[in-house]
Order: sequence, then structure tokens, then C-alpha cells
Amino acid sequence: MANQRRWWLLGGLFVAGLAWASPWDIDMIDSVARKAYSWKMAPARVEGTVQRPSGTVTRASGNGHYQNDYIAAGDRMAPGVDDMHSPYPTDDKTVAQGEHLFQVSCAPCHGIKGEGNGPVTYNKPSDDPKKAIRRFMMPAPLLSGEGAASALRSDGYIYYTIRNGGVGMPMYGISLTDEERWSVVTYIRTLEGAAYKPPEPAPSTTTTPG
Repeated sequence: MANQRRWWLLGGLFVAGLAWASPWDIDMIDSVARKAYSWKMAPARVEGTVQRPSGTVTRASGNGHYQNDYIAAGDRMAPGVDDMHSPYPTDDKTVAQGEHLFQVSCAPCHGIKGEGNGPVTYNKPSDDPKKAIRRFMMPAPLLSGEGAASALRSDGYIYYTIRNGGVGMPMYGISLTDEERWSVVTYIRTLEGAAYKPPEPAPSTTTTPG
């Protein structure tokens, strides 16, 4: 009788162990071993685009997004760019998302509030004289305050700069979705002195007959 109970106990522990392990061991059971060069190779790079670095995670997104294997080329000086605006809501939620992404991706160079003294590019002497060093020849442009470059650039220009990069700035189209890039633009516009001021039209050179 004692032996029978012992076997029942061992059997119960065995079944319980299988039940506890089942959510995790399925990956081991169903894993697929691939031989070298047996998987589908990536297609050749599309002309005029930049290939996404290997190892990055592609997130599902709808039409108009650029979270795919290639980042579409774009010219921030092209006609029509200054007329572009965010196609997404510009509510408090969007601003909060843009602020978070700004702190993660932009603040290291542009500063916490866009004041242009991020630790990656430049330390001000007033912060610590011993660490007042330039890590790059050019500090990051001001995005807020007096003389902010953002006030001189349209939403479309800033969006394209985030997506495709600029002089001394890497592209962030590989790490931010289309909506996320626009949320950063929306947040930048909330910074002091960052409201866009379109250039005044050039004076007309035509003369009226007298």
C-alpha cells in the first residue's frame, strides 16, 4: 500500500512538473534549426533609400509610415516641405509622447529643454569649468529660447531632419515611427521661442507704369 502511494505521489509530481513547464518549453519543442544560407536573403537596397541597420525591430504600421526595411530618401529643402503639417492629433497625449521621445533621442545633443547644451555635444563652463569641453566642432542648434533655430524652420523641415538627418545629425527614421516623429515636432513647438515664424515674402521688384 505504501509503495502504491509512493508511485501515485511521484506520478502526480511528474504531471505537475509538465503542467508548470508547458508555457516555457514550447519554444524549445517547436524551435526550428536552420542551416547556413537556407533562409530567405534580404532584397537588394532600393535606389535612393537607406537600409535599416541589421538587428532593429520592425514595428507594424499603416500606410504613410516608414517603419520598414528601408528609409525613404527625402529633401528637407524640396518645394512643398514648408507646407507639411502633422496628419495626427496634436492633443496633450501627443505632446506627452513627443516630450518622452525628445528626452530619449534628442536631449543628449539638444539639451533637456532644447537649449542646445546636451552632454553629448557640449558642456557649458557654468555647469562645471573642468568639463567645459566641445566634443564636436559645432554644438547642437538651439531649439528653444532666444535665437532658436526651430523658429526659423517649418514643421516639415524639422520632420525631414528627424527622419533623414542633417549636417552632423544622424537620421532617426530607423528608430521612430512616422507618428512618433511628428509627435516630437509637436512637442518642440511647445518650447519657449520655438513657434514657427515664416520668412517675410521678398519685396516685389515690379513697377507700375506711371
